[in-house]
Amino acid sequence: MIHEHHQWLEDVNKSVVESYERDQAMARQPDGIQRTGHRVESRWDEVLSDWLPPQYEIGKRKYLLLETEDGPAVTKETDLVVFYPHYPEKLRTKESVLASGVAAAFSVKRTIKREAIVEAYEDAAILRQGMKIRELTPRNFLAPPVFFGLLGESHGWKSAADPKDTIKTIVDTLDMENVKAPREGLDMLCIADLGYWGRSTSIVTEQFLQSQADPMISALLGKESLVISGLRHDYNDPQPLSPLTHFIGSLWAKLAINDPTLTPLADGFRITKTFPAGGGLAFKRWRLVDLTTQRIADNVRRGFIPNSDWQYLF
Repeated sequence: MIHEHHQWLEDVNKSVVESYERDQAMARQPDGIQRTGHRVESRWDEVLSDWLPPQYEIGKRKYLLLETEDGPAVTKETDLVVFYPHYPEKLRTKESVLASGVAAAFSVKRTIKREAIVEAYEDAAILRQGMKIRELTPRNFLAPPVFFGLLGESHGWKSAADPKDTIKTIVDTLDMENVKAPREGLDMLCIADLGYWGRSTSIVTEQFLQSQADPMISALLGKESLVISGLRHDYNDPQPLSPLTHFIGSLWAKLAINDPTLTPLADGFRITKTFPAGGGLAFKRWRLVDLTTQRIADNVRRGFIPNSDWQYLF
């Protein structure tokens, strides 16, 4: 079923793609590169401003101040950031902002190519490695304190037989080889004229693994609680909704992980299938105890989580 808000987002998606095509001539001029880049930023700024809560203000071209002592003190310039409502208004105008006051950050490209995806994975890792674990809960170990995404109007694989398959190879390889922990991986990849990829991180419990009758599952996965994480996309959907439709629905779901006040509308987007519930992803897995603590792993094994800061899917 197509819901009316799906069409609203389809219209927004169409306008982004049309803007890309209109700016082609300008983008080819040496003196037009920066101008078209700023126009792309402004379009995505408008998308976020229109579709996020009014108290989640958008900032442009910010440096994020990090928290750890053994790494960079600040990120490189980030194209767009989404401030938490609590972040002081006067501080939002500074070129450097506290990472802890940011709910999400985005790199924006007019045309996404392989190097942009690789760079986005690197930037996502630096940002989250520079932020300390808040509390000893599953959410704080598995979900990032700041979500990071890559947004683009188009891509550089127009001549490829299957551009999505090309991207699948890139993101699956990066997930398997570069991502050290789920909270550090790229969370969102949206290409307006192609598709949307969103990170899925799930806990597979020891009880579930032990209940499987197929011995191949035990041989493959073992018997300890696992975490599986990767950028997910439904490659077999014959009639997918627009990339922006999936992006906005998924973004609300992710923001609601760290801000429960967003849950009512996030649930509405989930129930109306504004973003896909399934899809293919790299099968990168970790033992739960290696990502969290022995106590958390023991509690999951016992089915006892002493707080509500917990879910099977992030």
